[in-house]
Amino acid sequence: MHTVIAGEKVKTMGLCHIAIDVSDIERSLKFYTEMFDMDVLDRTDRFIHLRTHGGHDSFFLFRADGPVNPRKGGLTYMHFGFKVDDENFEKALEYINKYDVKVHPNPARGPGRYVYIEDPDGYVIQLEPGTCE
Repeated sequence: MHTVIAGEKVKTMGLCHIAIDVSDIERSLKFYTEMFDMDVLDRTDRFIHLRTHGGHDSFFLFRADGPVNPRKGGLTYMHFGFKVDDENFEKALEYINKYDVKVHPNPARGPGRYVYIEDPDGYVIQLEPGTCE
């Protein structure tokens, strides 16, 4: 294991992108664009590049060459999160209930205002209002 001392750490300006493999690219496109109001920036036969409306993030859906199994890493810790404001958190909860989106319990997380859900391939997504800190 490599130990990093404070002066060696790379300082970033934030996360550039998330890229995930999906088993059905059109199904995943529908899920992410309808639930999170994401815009399609580019698409090829291999991937679709999305961005949250008005944001500066990049989210890539890649057509998987084989089975997709995000559970290999363990659902409790392997996830990605979206910061939402209070109004949109409530809208997300309504969407989750209306469309029977699978809610994933995260027993390792203490009390707080957040929800973990699963996308069509089983990726865990955290929604949390506030600053994500």
